[in-house]
Amino acid sequence: MEWAIVYFTRTGNCERIARKLSEMTGYPAIKLVDDVNWSGFLGFIKAGFYALTGKRTRIRLEGELDAERIVLVTPIWAGFITPAARSFLDHFDPSKILLVTVSEVTTPEDVHRSLKRKYNLLGVHGFTRKTNEDETIKRLAETLQKL
Repeated sequence: MEWAIVYFTRTGNCERIARKLSEMTGYPAIKLVDDVNWSGFLGFIKAGFYALTGKRTRIRLEGELDAERIVLVTPIWAGFITPAARSFLDHFDPSKILLVTVSEVTTPEDVHRSLKRKYNLLGVHGFTRKTNEDETIKRLAETLQKL
């Protein structure tokens, strides 16, 4: 398979985006899970701390990953990618990963600047509260066809 869409979600936003992209492209959406309970207020605080300090978590996929390239959809916590996404990038070839970020305010450009020294990503796209979600998913699907 050419692409797979791997997503990590705490609140369901990344899952919604990954599933819409999957429906539009026909590529499978596979959930990435870790071993940490992120629920509630304490989970929110812990999430920011883990992301800010660059911590990793033990991860697993809820499905078979059989693709040449990967779209990795992840929220941004405290201005950084999630610990699960960081762990995923440590285990897979980043040059075959298109990172898609979902954040209230952090732009994909800010994320790319912070990651480009460590990871040679295929690219970074993103969603913020100012983004038209459906339009951005459509453009992202078109980008996948070109890569």
